[in-house]
Amino acid sequence: MGEQHVGKEPGRARRRRPRLPVWVGTTAVVVGALVVVAVLVSRLSGGSRDCPAIAYSSSLEVVLSGDTAGVAHLQLRDEDDEGWWPPPPTGTDASGPANPTSRVGDTWTLTLLDPANPIGLRALDDAGRVLAETERAVDMVRVGGSEACGGPMEGRIGWTL
Repeated sequence: MGEQHVGKEPGRARRRRPRLPVWVGTTAVVVGALVVVAVLVSRLSGGSRDCPAIAYSSSLEVVLSGDTAGVAHLQLRDEDDEGWWPPPPTGTDASGPANPTSRVGDTWTLTLLDPANPIGLRALDDAGRVLAETERAVDMVRVGGSEACGGPMEGRIGWTL
């Protein structure tokens, strides 16, 4: 009779499993956990976002009351702005304002880029004389965009002349 090998099957050799050190598994778990935490923090905290626009136009509605019969133009001055705008129309076509301003009755709507507080207002007659002037704080409310990126705002002021 021939020799028998106990515990071995003929034609098959058992492969030994490679044994990795414990630190390899621990390192893989720690790195995986750090990646998951980094992804969650960046998604949930908002991270850096690209804002779609640099500047938004905002609108300010000014409602005049009292003696408004002589008011032909309304001008605005932001907190740090040096001049009043829009300038009153001059020349042959002095029928309307020279800036994005609209008027319906005694309600004027002015377009601003970066409203600041307080805002100065003045009412002018047809000849460009100042009839009344005031300075008011305006509660501007964001009506678009996002908290992180800002957006267009709207405000409303009531002014009794």
